[in-house]
Amino acid sequence: MGQEHLPVVDLDSVKLAEDEYRSIYHSGSAEEVDSARFRLVWALVHSTTRLHQARGLELCRAKLKELPNDREFRYFAAVACYNLGHYIDARRELSALLKDHPGFRQAEFLRGLTEDAIVREGLMGVGIGAAVVGLGVGLAVLLGGGRK
Repeated sequence: MGQEHLPVVDLDSVKLAEDEYRSIYHSGSAEEVDSARFRLVWALVHSTTRLHQARGLELCRAKLKELPNDREFRYFAAVACYNLGHYIDARRELSALLKDHPGFRQAEFLRGLTEDAIVREGLMGVGIGAAVVGLGVGLAVLLGGGRK
């Protein structure tokens, strides 16, 4: 997918979203609270801070218990999983999401990023495994060669 990436949110934006949500939660209508929660979750899952991403995922999962087919919160859950490095979970979320909402371009884009990450992680695992095997063979040859 080239140089394209997901949006990134700075700490100030997360704080603004948290403050807005807290303020509206106590005095706003149900629609205002839902809208503020949406903005907060968006900011959390797009943050560069793992703690924020995990909290965003937690809020997504809570919302999805109420509304299991909510397209946006399912997408946010996939974003959080991806940003946390839980690529298999992200792929699972995206597969279910795209099954229910084919043509959801943001989810399709994220699925491409996720598949690339899974391949990249797999190749690193193979490379590490090969290095360990090579080191073992090298040590065996070195140790075996000294016994002649």
